[in-house]
Amino acid sequence: MWARIRDFLLHNLGLKLASLLLALLLYAHVVTDQQRESRLTIPLALTGLPDTLALSGEVPSRVIVDVRGKWKDLIRLGLIGRQLTVDLAGVSPGRFQKTISADDVRERAIPAELAKAVDVTDVIEPRTVDVVVEPKWRRSVPVLPRLTGSPAAGYAVVGTPEIDPDTAVVAGPQSLVQNLDTLRTLPVDIAGERERIQRQVQLDTGASPIVVQPRRVLVTLRIARTAPDSMAHP
Repeated sequence: MWARIRDFLLHNLGLKLASLLLALLLYAHVVTDQQRESRLTIPLALTGLPDTLALSGEVPSRVIVDVRGKWKDLIRLGLIGRQLTVDLAGVSPGRFQKTISADDVRERAIPAELAKAVDVTDVIEPRTVDVVVEPKWRRSVPVLPRLTGSPAAGYAVVGTPEIDPDTAVVAGPQSLVQNLDTLRTLPVDIAGERERIQRQVQLDTGASPIVVQPRRVLVTLRIARTAPDSMAHP
């Protein structure tokens, strides 16, 4: 019985495999030729802002839209790099608002070869770009290290940490830069350390839109054993 089944499976094996492949290709063609709806996330770029100005507030980095088209065209759209740009050339300080429409996305973010095949049915979010344009300020501010943890038992940080360079130039919206007195590094963990530490550490700007130069500084800490006579006794 098993011999008959084996002979049946192996007889004209090449033809059977070719038939199976053809059936799969036909199925894939039928499925991907059907109309579908999909939700896409498209990168959003604000361009053309003069170097004398800066943006404050929540600056969106993407727009979410609903699209409709044949599945194969939606797959192609997902594979093709795309970006929606909003031109800020000519803006002046103050509030800037720009509504994002389905036509904006269709004309500027959908590749020409898919523009007629894919329809942008709705803009989900953000529907409006709403930012504040401010004069750009630049100033030099001191850099301070942020330390976490404690050295090993019986050891302590000796003297003041050294920072190289000890200042950084920050640039960004006037409202942020004018109130910035110091800049901290990302945390430097000294837990359990027993000797001199020297590390390249990035400056911490958080979610702020300011630009910092340099981005990293060299932090040097001296750690030594605590002198016995300096230890407190009850």
